[in-house]
Amino acid sequence: MLQTWFKIFFRNQQKNWLNILINVSGLTLGLAGLLIILLYLNEENSYNQWNPNKNNIYRVNVKHRANGTWHVATAGQYHLYKSDIPEVEETLMIDNDYRSRVVIHENLNEFTKKVVYTEPQFFSFFPFDILKGSTQKFEESRRHLALSEAFAKRLFKEGSAIGKIVKIGEIDYTITTIFKVQGNSHVEPDMIVPFEEPYEVNWGNHNNEVFCKIKENTDLVALKEKMDTILIEKAYTKEAEEGGVSLEVYEERFGFREVVLDQLDTIYLHNTAKRAGPSGTGNYQLLVILLGLSILLIIISCVNFINLSIATATQRSKEIGVKKTLGSSKKQLMLQYVLEIIFQGIISYILSLILVELVLPYFNEFVGKDISILQMSTIGMLFLVMFLVSLLVGIIPAIYIANFKAVEVLKGNVSKTKRGNLARNIMLGIQFLISGFFIISIFVINYQIQFMINKDLGFSKESTLSVDVYNIGDGQFKKYKLAKDVLSKNENIIDISTSMFIPGEGFVNGTDFRYTEKNISFNSASNLVDLNYIDFAKIKVLKGRGFSEKFASDTITGIVINETVAKRMGVYNDPIGKKVRIGWMNDDRADLEVIGMIQDYHFDGFDTEISPMFMVSWQTFEFTRNWLPSIQFKVRTDNIDKTIAEIESFWRANVDTKYPFNYEFLDQKFAKTYEKYKKQQTMFLILSIIVVIIALLGLFALATLTIQQRLKEVAIRKTLGASVKEIMFQLIKNFLKITVVASLFLIPFAYYFMQNWLGNFAYKIDMPLLPYLITPIILVTLVFIVVGLKAYNATKVDLIKYLKFE
Repeated sequence: MLQTWFKIFFRNQQKNWLNILINVSGLTLGLAGLLIILLYLNEENSYNQWNPNKNNIYRVNVKHRANGTWHVATAGQYHLYKSDIPEVEETLMIDNDYRSRVVIHENLNEFTKKVVYTEPQFFSFFPFDILKGSTQKFEESRRHLALSEAFAKRLFKEGSAIGKIVKIGEIDYTITTIFKVQGNSHVEPDMIVPFEEPYEVNWGNHNNEVFCKIKENTDLVALKEKMDTILIEKAYTKEAEEGGVSLEVYEERFGFREVVLDQLDTIYLHNTAKRAGPSGTGNYQLLVILLGLSILLIIISCVNFINLSIATATQRSKEIGVKKTLGSSKKQLMLQYVLEIIFQGIISYILSLILVELVLPYFNEFVGKDISILQMSTIGMLFLVMFLVSLLVGIIPAIYIANFKAVEVLKGNVSKTKRGNLARNIMLGIQFLISGFFIISIFVINYQIQFMINKDLGFSKESTLSVDVYNIGDGQFKKYKLAKDVLSKNENIIDISTSMFIPGEGFVNGTDFRYTEKNISFNSASNLVDLNYIDFAKIKVLKGRGFSEKFASDTITGIVINETVAKRMGVYNDPIGKKVRIGWMNDDRADLEVIGMIQDYHFDGFDTEISPMFMVSWQTFEFTRNWLPSIQFKVRTDNIDKTIAEIESFWRANVDTKYPFNYEFLDQKFAKTYEKYKKQQTMFLILSIIVVIIALLGLFALATLTIQQRLKEVAIRKTLGASVKEIMFQLIKNFLKITVVASLFLIPFAYYFMQNWLGNFAYKIDMPLLPYLITPIILVTLVFIVVGLKAYNATKVDLIKYLKFE
């Protein structure tokens, strides 16, 4: 019996080889896509899962009424949350990003970009595997150092690092700890360095991240209320008193900052400030989109499978009739057909594993990961998905086939019934719906990305070279001035300047901004600039003027604000001359005076609203002069390679002899802000092509079968004098009706999802109408081409062959 079943199965596959090819290839692509996304999802979900404290550690974010949510908090929160809230066992302050440093040992200099500055209790929050030394020793002094195993080998080869003294900048450190990060972590440093001095309590400067270790079973809602209360009592009450207003009036005018907590367990993919940590942030939206698209890919493959199975059922009608006559039950017939589909599913499953193994290196390069296919739980889950899908795909046509009446099929009447037409049309409509959604998505995503690429950013990024400045000591600003004085004489360098906020790198530092005349206070991004920066970047000055060397006061009390700050102050039409104070200022320091208002410009991506931002000179606050992140060069487009070589030669000789010479053009740096959306565009494009090809192949096979069943009708029409156009229209019109109906459902379906996608952007296009108009036309055109080709061939039918028995 089994041998007979296999013979029938393989003869059917040979007879319908095109259908089998479409079914297996479609399901293979669907399973492969799902497997890749599941592997990627597991990789992203694995961050911080090794940490035994992952469920009890939370990052403190600060949400502003108008500024959005910042991932950095204040030193006041770091100190008082531990001392004043019983539920908080311990707090940790850590620098909000990696720093680049050179470690000097004897005659060896070793550079790393992954240095974390933090408080000594770092390891109680992130208990990395300690290979040598101890965390207790590390905590004893702020001149102790912890190195990763990999970096220690780079520095000391096979020798012991423990107890060795190294120099970072001008400070000597003793190495006490060698560690290894045992899994994916949102912070994976090469070196851990304690802050030089403990931070004093302040409520204005948001420079570092603050983590809290919470007791188990703590009510997070009540905890958050206590954290907010501390902010109100320690920070806002004092500000209200200084402003001469009640706390209620202060809240009404400015609003209170409130705490939002991010759990370490989920911070990589789910974070309120759109940032996880220095090792990167997971793109949850991309994961959801890819998972959704892979599911749609499987659905369209299943639709093809079911549709073609129902369409080919009539070709197996006599087989079913004979089996029923010989005593086969419905259950036996259904089981036979379901097993055939499961067998094809197993083939698809094996092929999908092979395909993923071949594609995975390219996918890893695309997403910047090192994902392996050797995840048995995921492979097992894929097998379960394959089995369930095959079962579902097999049962629907199996029920249809098993219900054939033996008398009718043996008479050859089953092909003349309308049974299954509705189900087949619905399936075909779903194919058109999914294909149309992908086509519309490609158009909308492309419009948004082109909008981001071409939008006026409010500053000039063309031909601007940004050279990284590392920890080159207390003379950073002096060396910048030297480089500017000397290299400005180079005929290929148009201008030189610097700013703390580098467009494309986003928020760096924030502090309180106070307009005392009207008792207005809010948080603002704080940008330090050279006096020529506004002209250098071609930022438009709307009121007053920019900084100038002609006015000595510009480096003492001068401040420039952006439009958003002016609006918050309520002085948009007349900001010049207003006296303000910022969080960096001591009580005895004179107020700053607004000398200009600049147009808002994008220093971050398009998914973030432009924040309030002020500019002051690097020379205004002495303690900021070592914060220089880069030097920017406006260069001529001719001989760029030569210009870069000349800058590098001077740099290595006069600016920095220890650190590497790293540079990047500003337009490339800013392009990274929408890189993840370009990846979404690429994935949509690839999957759209796959989906449309699968749909067209399915349509071609379905049209072939449908028209084949109507060849006798074609022969009769030709005999009665029907023209080729009339015959083709009769064969095509049903497919066109399905396309039109599917398009009616497609438009609201696609509009809803694409409107949600656009909602991720603070600056976005209006939803374009063209994709919704042109996509139905594209679908109709494809139907005309695919079905029309088969219909035209059908008009060439041999009349004698189909009418000789009539």
